[in-house]
Amino acid sequence: MSIPLIGLDRDGTINIDKGYIKDPADFEPISGSLEAIKLIREKGYDVVILSNQAGIMKKIMTEIDVDRVNYRMLEMLGQIGCPNINGLYYSMTNLKEDIYAKPNIGMFQRAEKEIGVDWKNSYFVGDKISDLKAAVKAKSKPVLVKTGHGEETFTRLNTFSQKDLKKITLIYDNLLAFAETLPVVE
Repeated sequence: MSIPLIGLDRDGTINIDKGYIKDPADFEPISGSLEAIKLIREKGYDVVILSNQAGIMKKIMTEIDVDRVNYRMLEMLGQIGCPNINGLYYSMTNLKEDIYAKPNIGMFQRAEKEIGVDWKNSYFVGDKISDLKAAVKAKSKPVLVKTGHGEETFTRLNTFSQKDLKKITLIYDNLLAFAETLPVVE
């Protein structure tokens, strides 16, 4: 049996969504989110971060900018004692035809192929409908956090067109609240 996996969106789930973040100094974790990732790892779960970074396509930022921001996030995780995560992937667009941009599952498939994660034995946590739809397509359990765009997404889940997605989505105030409910992996 594979190790259970927690997939995470970045902006709005881990850090405060300030639009396109291209300077590491602008990366501001949501209260408790880094501690949540540390707790998830301590409980024995694999962790993979999957994030749409459409600012690259829009020429607002570069891949180097995104890498520097991600490095800052990983550095901050290390500073609180989280030794590692299993993977970090990002798309460079949010276009429907981009297989890597959520709600498409190219990033999920790439993580499965490259690092052997099992999305059928996982949760995917995000703050947008696109995160939840990607989770379902990847056979992961969708989790909505009410940070970032989460409150707006929660409202959208209460519409008739999203009723089926709402039925299968777990909803938490934030990433730490979700992490605290996870059992320790045996």
